[in-house]
Amino acid sequence: MRRIMLTLLCFSVAACERIVSVSVPDSPPRLVVEARLERVRSAVSGTQRIRLTTTDRYFTTTPPPPARGAVVRVVDDSGKVVPFTELAGEPGTYETTVFVITVGRSYTLRIAYKGEEFVSTETASPAVAIDSLWFIDRIAKISPQAGLRATIGLRDPPAVKNFYLWDQFVDGRRVVRPDSVGYFRVVASDEFSDGTRIRRFQPYDGIIVTRGQQVKVRQITISEQAYRFYTALSEQGLNDGSPFGVPPSSLRGNVANLTTPANQGLGYFIVAEVTEVEAQVP
Repeated sequence: MRRIMLTLLCFSVAACERIVSVSVPDSPPRLVVEARLERVRSAVSGTQRIRLTTTDRYFTTTPPPPARGAVVRVVDDSGKVVPFTELAGEPGTYETTVFVITVGRSYTLRIAYKGEEFVSTETASPAVAIDSLWFIDRIAKISPQAGLRATIGLRDPPAVKNFYLWDQFVDGRRVVRPDSVGYFRVVASDEFSDGTRIRRFQPYDGIIVTRGQQVKVRQITISEQAYRFYTALSEQGLNDGSPFGVPPSSLRGNVANLTTPANQGLGYFIVAEVTEVEAQVP
């Protein structure tokens, strides 16, 4: 009986919880840039949007505050300037309807906000076509669930460095989460597949689709710098707190602050050509 009581006492002590209040000091707000300007091969459009917000307190549960009143414009390498206008019904969202991207040109984003000037430059690379889209069971056998996954085929151009980012939409809603344990954007380099035909690839093999659903897969050609940014972002998201995990830190994007270099903008500016395919699950 004495041993039983001692064992129960040990379990009761182990089950105790202590609520700890963590005080995180507030830091000055920083500008966050969400700017992905695209040229979709099958539907070229002049409408482009840029979303600007600011950082907030660490434990806040409200949406990020919009960056109102910024002056936003994009300048191409020929000197042509396209201004973006803030939408009256969407503070912090800036739009234009006359900006059509030309593949091979370089574009510079310039933002004037609260006395500081932010700048970023990217070049629009040509997209690589998706040959086909169909639906089969999982290939890698990583997910424990059986079911149909969106599967694509493509041919990587030879002797050209290519870096890819994929989006998948199901019934009009973009799906970012690949599976139950990883939360990251799917990116890839052609370092080990240059010039080869990719016959069966499932960018989001953790997403099961069912009969009648409408699925769209978008393949975005990005720069090497953007690829490294998304790779680092994935490593942050997959950090499990183990001794071998990547320590959490602020990721350096490509938005520089010309006025106060130490207060660089967060986020990333991308200019890209996109191919997309769409089909209904049979």
